[in-house]
Amino acid sequence: MDSVVPEFEELMLCGYCKQKFNDTDQSPKLLTCKHYFCLQCMRTTMIKGQDLFCIHCWKRTEIGDMGPESLPTYTPVLCLTKNFSQLTIGTNGGGKPPDKPPGGQPGGGGNAPTAPSSNQPPPGGGKVPNENCHTHAMPLALWCHSCCAPVCRACATTADHAHHQVKSQNDAKEQLVNELQIDLASMNKMLGEIQRLAMQQREFLLKILEACVTLKTHVEADLTNNAAHFELTDTRDILAKLRLNLSMAENLPDVHQLYSGVNMEKQRLQLRYQEMYLQCQLDDLIRNSSVVFDFQLLKQALSNIQNGEMVFPTNSRVLPAQAHQNPILFLANYCMSQLYSRHMLAKQNMNGSLDYHNHNSVAPPIGYMPHSPPHLVIATPKNIYQDNNLIMPTVIPSPQIRNPTSMCPLYYFNIDVNGIALGRIVIEVRADVAPKMAKNFGVLTTGEAGMGYKGCQIFQCWEGESVITGDFELNNGRGGRSIFEDSYFLPDDTKLMAVRGTVGMRRTQKRHDNLGMVGSQFRIILQEMRGFTGIFGHVVEGLELVEKISTYGDTAGKPTKNILISKCGKL
Repeated sequence: MDSVVPEFEELMLCGYCKQKFNDTDQSPKLLTCKHYFCLQCMRTTMIKGQDLFCIHCWKRTEIGDMGPESLPTYTPVLCLTKNFSQLTIGTNGGGKPPDKPPGGQPGGGGNAPTAPSSNQPPPGGGKVPNENCHTHAMPLALWCHSCCAPVCRACATTADHAHHQVKSQNDAKEQLVNELQIDLASMNKMLGEIQRLAMQQREFLLKILEACVTLKTHVEADLTNNAAHFELTDTRDILAKLRLNLSMAENLPDVHQLYSGVNMEKQRLQLRYQEMYLQCQLDDLIRNSSVVFDFQLLKQALSNIQNGEMVFPTNSRVLPAQAHQNPILFLANYCMSQLYSRHMLAKQNMNGSLDYHNHNSVAPPIGYMPHSPPHLVIATPKNIYQDNNLIMPTVIPSPQIRNPTSMCPLYYFNIDVNGIALGRIVIEVRADVAPKMAKNFGVLTTGEAGMGYKGCQIFQCWEGESVITGDFELNNGRGGRSIFEDSYFLPDDTKLMAVRGTVGMRRTQKRHDNLGMVGSQFRIILQEMRGFTGIFGHVVEGLELVEKISTYGDTAGKPTKNILISKCGKL
């Protein structure tokens, strides 16, 4: 019985506050993950907004506006709690009836069993505790806190307990009970703080995961839209046309015109070559660095790259050959270079100065090794036009760390739900790969054309999938138009993948070839949609807000609340 009862009693206690269940505030409520807790803990600790989070598995249970009281009561546990004192639990196992008492039959007139005498040992072979002191034969009426043992009055006056705290057993018990209650209350408070910190850490990790998804979207977009690949294709076409025109040229003016065109194309190609060469030098530096970059180190490295010097005077900040690259360090330096590009080089670009130390006439030395040079000594690319008498001046542009701000403008959208400000969504637009969609989206966001997204409603919400808005005319998906004369236009073929966090134009007029026209409506995607095209940007801030908005839709995708773009514009 003793080994079984604690297991049953554990079922009748709340898993968080360890209080016994009852019919009122301590009523057991069942979560969707099949764990159950008392109603009071759900009201005070586990609730967050309109969701409950289980402290055992962290799974979410939606409760909406009705509160934790709407959850089902765990009736079997409540019934066990109310009737446990009336249950009889056998301990002999196997259903065997108890042994008959000696000296008579059940219900007969036999002699009743007598109580064991004081000289007999208790059942189970245990020892009878001695309540008298072995030394002084006096009752053990006192308790020594220092020794944690009972003592008699004579023992308490000896030198062994001279400076010890000795009290009567009742006072000592009361003191220990009070200390235990204080410790339990302190531990319960600490447990609540640990739970709060665990939730805070979980939210932080979700932010990290969201940032990693955004970075992954950036890199995938760079891989999909490799500008160098398209430039090579265009340049090859131009060279083929120039060769064809050269073979067809008959008089001197035609040849001279071709000569001027080739010279201009040659200069542009050499500038592009030198720029990509320096960018690869910076990439090698990021890949092989053994320390975390800050802005000062990046500035020094860029300056040394421009001047054709060693990136660092010593080799202490460069990984040795064949060393294993720490992926976290590599990613941190890449992200730091992106921040440096946005906050430093972009400002210098606006001021018309991209160079640090008058490096326009400096060329790096010869001998560049394209992959991980041992000491990162910067070398100069060979002048591929040095045998031509039209050698252009050596002008080396500053290496542009990828994705300058001017090519990817940011737009913000302040969201209100039922007239209450909910938060802000910031969208970065890829104007470099989607110029037409970027222009249309930017003008509608700022309202320059007298119409736009301000005051527009979100008219479709699919939980965990996407939200749709942009119909500033009807707010139901049947209206909206672009800033262009024809109202609708074919979207840019960006080839960007529709993954979580991306933003794309919603097609308004479907055609048989599935290349529909777009107007003003756009969709924010929360999970990968392989068949969706027309992607032109992605969310850089407020994706958790979009996730929350998506939960406001019913089974048909219609919002159950009034979700409004109260203000929008360009950052």
